[in-house]
Amino acid sequence: MNIISGTARNLVLAELPDNGIRPTAIRARKALFDSLGDFAGCGVLDLCAGSGALALEAASRGAAWCAMVEKDPAHLECIRENCRRISATGTTAKLLIMEFDIFCFDRYLPQLPEKPALIFADPPYDVSADFFKKLTDSQSFVRAVNGAKLIWEIPGTPGAAGEFINAKNLYNIQFRRFGSTVFLTAEIAGEEK
Repeated sequence: MNIISGTARNLVLAELPDNGIRPTAIRARKALFDSLGDFAGCGVLDLCAGSGALALEAASRGAAWCAMVEKDPAHLECIRENCRRISATGTTAKLLIMEFDIFCFDRYLPQLPEKPALIFADPPYDVSADFFKKLTDSQSFVRAVNGAKLIWEIPGTPGAAGEFINAKNLYNIQFRRFGSTVFLTAEIAGEEK
């Protein structure tokens, strides 16, 4: 696994020790990031960060800061190592490692430099729909990140998108398939537009 583009291009990242973990495929990550455009100066929040690859790709592409929320100790050590590696390349993004369950947002969101422009989420597929509903139904979470763009990797199994399509507090919902990987992209908004 490596950084695809930007100041840390081709940097090899440490991989997660758990073989049961499914990192975002490199081709899907490249297509997704190329489609998102310019990251210059934006803030990025990565939920269920795993190895930190999504946030660190954004950091390499010019994000001002990237916060990686993860609770698994082994994953946190992998993120720390990857932050050390990317910092050594001259990438200037402020990197925040946040040891929290993603639902403890009342504890980690106040620590962010500002409201994030972009939120990545890639929880394990078996809990993905439940996590998605719990976060997007939470008025406290939605108010705190109102206006951010959400990018959620969803299970690629047939019919899985149905569990994500009628989300509260999300607008301009789109499903984007890159190879076998499917992402939901949407704008978070606490009030009808």
